[in-house]
Amino acid sequence: MTLSKSRSGAGLALLLLCTANFLDAMDVSTIGVALPAIQAELGMEATSLQWAVSAYVLGYGGFLLLGGRVADVFGHRRVFLWSLAIFAAASIAGGFVDSGPTLIAARLIKGIAAAFTAPAALALLLSVFGEGTARAKALGVFASTGATGFVLGMVLGGAATIFSWRATLVMGAPVAILTLLLAPLALPADPKRTGPRPSFDWAGALTITPGLLLFVFGITNAAAAGWRAFPTWGSLAASLVLILLFLVVEARHTDPMVPLGMFRRAKLRHANAIAALFQGAYVGFQFLATLYYQNVIGWSAFTTGFCFALGGVFVMFLAPRFATLAQNRGATGLMAAGVGLQAFSYIFWVTALGHVDPILLVLFSQIPLGLGYAMTYPSVQVAALSDVEDDKSGLASGLLFASFQIGGGIVLAAASAVFGAAPHFGWDPYVAGIAFVALLAVAITLLAAAGPRTSAARRPNYQAAE
Repeated sequence: MTLSKSRSGAGLALLLLCTANFLDAMDVSTIGVALPAIQAELGMEATSLQWAVSAYVLGYGGFLLLGGRVADVFGHRRVFLWSLAIFAAASIAGGFVDSGPTLIAARLIKGIAAAFTAPAALALLLSVFGEGTARAKALGVFASTGATGFVLGMVLGGAATIFSWRATLVMGAPVAILTLLLAPLALPADPKRTGPRPSFDWAGALTITPGLLLFVFGITNAAAAGWRAFPTWGSLAASLVLILLFLVVEARHTDPMVPLGMFRRAKLRHANAIAALFQGAYVGFQFLATLYYQNVIGWSAFTTGFCFALGGVFVMFLAPRFATLAQNRGATGLMAAGVGLQAFSYIFWVTALGHVDPILLVLFSQIPLGLGYAMTYPSVQVAALSDVEDDKSGLASGLLFASFQIGGGIVLAAASAVFGAAPHFGWDPYVAGIAFVALLAVAITLLAAAGPRTSAARRPNYQAAE
């Protein structure tokens, strides 16, 4: 059922939801290029500096399943507004931090707020736009803004750092506040329940949320302290216990937080796997390429961030079109083609390193990388949500966004390990690290191509049978 009363109202709702999605994604990467300035002013140790970035991912990835379920139970608009308000407040507070711990705390709170905002926003979009072409186009725009926010986060962060590194924390607050003021005018009210509110699965929440937090913490800590460090393997072991306990709880609960049947949906399961791996490969490449551009070539934070602008432009303008194409003709082929283009980009970067001018290296690697990202990101979202009922859309969105965040952490930790170990074997660390990413991308391409296929003619309106 379409809840918007007019096309202009639906357009404003889409703009507001996309704005929130852009802010959530942007904050993942925007602070990365400001780390040297942060370290100089706050005097943070190198081992704790990376948590200025990782704290956001920790909160975002750890609370996404809880955020999606809370939105489904307590109302999508209500959760969206409250979480966006907390995001804005934490952004403003970030401009006044005076130490490493307060900076990390502000970033963690923003990540937790984003974990509630993102699935609520996507669920609202599915409510505002009815089945068919209108929803496909809206989903394409939504996907493109999220991808653009992540890809251009470093560009915006580099530009903001010209004024102050604190600007990278605060710059989203005015936009978030304006969105909050307009949202009640455009977003549909949460429907009144005719029956009792579904019971909330507290046992599931109290096992999966700390389980995911410990998992994200463990893989993130591995990038800094190594896999043998007690905080790393201890956190991962504890997370495994909690996640297994969560599965036991969900199998016996009458109204589970995550119905285990969700994982039997082939398209959702495949899309989540591709989301985790392809995003992880991109995050690993971005991390290593950023180090190369700054530490080896000697480019500034702004110049380094600008290196990713071309890819962001491709995503911004082409992702909506690819989303419509995925809806009309199926997402599997587009996912495979998109990851294949990314694999080509990583292979080109490794083979051309040291043999072409750095500017040409950036230019010719960003074209296939941006095009591939523009094809893959929206296709994954279309596939993941293609057979999910509206009352489970928040949960499915949480699963998908969690896959993006956790996959990014896992592959980044692995790429960092290869990067750190390469000199001991006489290898160039940048070549070794991105060669690992390239090989992984080739494997992801094969996995994407082997995904379930569904005839678009039989599935025009996001309805599918397993």
